[in-house]
Amino acid sequence: MSTMPVGVYGDVAASAAYEAMQGLWAQQQAVANNVANINTPGYKAQDVNFESSLASAIAEGNPAAMQVTTTTSTAAGDQTGNNVDLATEMVAEQKASMQYQTMVQALNAKFQLLSVAIVGPTAG
Repeated sequence: MSTMPVGVYGDVAASAAYEAMQGLWAQQQAVANNVANINTPGYKAQDVNFESSLASAIAEGNPAAMQVTTTTSTAAGDQTGNNVDLATEMVAEQKASMQYQTMVQALNAKFQLLSVAIVGPTAG
């Protein structure tokens, strides 16, 4: 999906965290779109999947090969044909948001370690 090759830092873990952030961002966008269309007759919720692709890409040593896929939900709809469930969307948003924050923290920790390795510890 994205263009951050493992070679930038020579680190599969940093690349994997970056790619996970891309997938989580796509999930958050889908949730926002679903919620925005909660009253649109006939609208079908969109689901974003990237986890299994990321796991496979990591196993192959190339997290950048991850693919994000978006599918239409097959859940039953209401009388207007809309199948967005606000409770489900809010849970999905919270989960994606927490996972995204965790990936940001992981990358920040990685970059902090690199900084210490390059310039040494800072006085504090």
